[in-house]
Amino acid sequence: MTRLRQIVLGSLAALAVGGAASSALAEESGTFQNRLNGATIGLPLGALPPPGIYTGLETAYLGMVGGPGGHGNQGQGLYFPAVANAVPILFVPGWNFLGASYAFSVVQAGYMNGLFTNPGNLNTSPTSIPAGGAVGGTQFNETMANTTWNPIVLSWNLGTGWFISAGFNFMGPDGSRYAGTPNPDYWTLEPTLAVSYLANNWVASANFFYDINERSAGVCCAAAPITSGNTLYGDFTVLYKFGKWEVGPVAYFETQTTADSGCVVANAAACVGSAYTLDFGALVGYDFGPVDIQVWFTQSVSARNFIDSNIIWSRIGFKLWGFDAPKPLVAKN
Repeated sequence: MTRLRQIVLGSLAALAVGGAASSALAEESGTFQNRLNGATIGLPLGALPPPGIYTGLETAYLGMVGGPGGHGNQGQGLYFPAVANAVPILFVPGWNFLGASYAFSVVQAGYMNGLFTNPGNLNTSPTSIPAGGAVGGTQFNETMANTTWNPIVLSWNLGTGWFISAGFNFMGPDGSRYAGTPNPDYWTLEPTLAVSYLANNWVASANFFYDINERSAGVCCAAAPITSGNTLYGDFTVLYKFGKWEVGPVAYFETQTTADSGCVVANAAACVGSAYTLDFGALVGYDFGPVDIQVWFTQSVSARNFIDSNIIWSRIGFKLWGFDAPKPLVAKN
């Protein structure tokens, strides 16, 4: 078996679908979008795994390390912590189209987010407020995020370790919605593109997403309907594998490419203008065999009109079911 095939059949390929649709992770408090930037770090989305059904769990701990960042123009003395989880299901049926391997997936995510005022931390009188609102400067919301649907992804093997994929996601306003919950109340259409390299113990990937946002219904986060500007996302990974370990630098960016529209005095706070963020970090992973684990950390280095912060991430991925022939539990001599 070639080293490339070992990689594809191993942790990286499983994780490539274990979190491929993790875009449903809701953004931390105070934003108004359907994608969590950086959520596909560590995943070579250009390559699909062998036929089967894959799943996993991704968790992001947002805004819980350090204080309010100094790069994003957010209000001083405010902390916006959140814990987000996403469980995807990806099915690779073994079909081929236009010379590419085909797959589809769906993910459901949920998160708990809060607002703490100065000085603010997780030990500051955590009063639970199930229906939103704030008491004593502390607010908690528990929310089911909008579902991300990925009806098509096509992956081409270009040879010599290179892969490229193209796909299409969409998110609708089917998540929890009540006062104080920044869950988008609009549809997002999202074409995707990824280029990955898996060979010679190296794994590198650039995953891109372009969110085309429809008009808000005006029932969340704004006093009147707005159309959030379209946004480009990029997640980047460069890992080196030695034995069962993998380690390397990671990064992501988000930049708004069109302005918000429908902005009036009543919803001026929701129309923040052009926004961007650039973050760097490092990842370490370990292949346990049937289950693979990745943990990484990212730090915002530049941002505008964005709640920047340190983020700690974790992900497990595994094959739920495959088409390969079953093996006997006890081998005969």
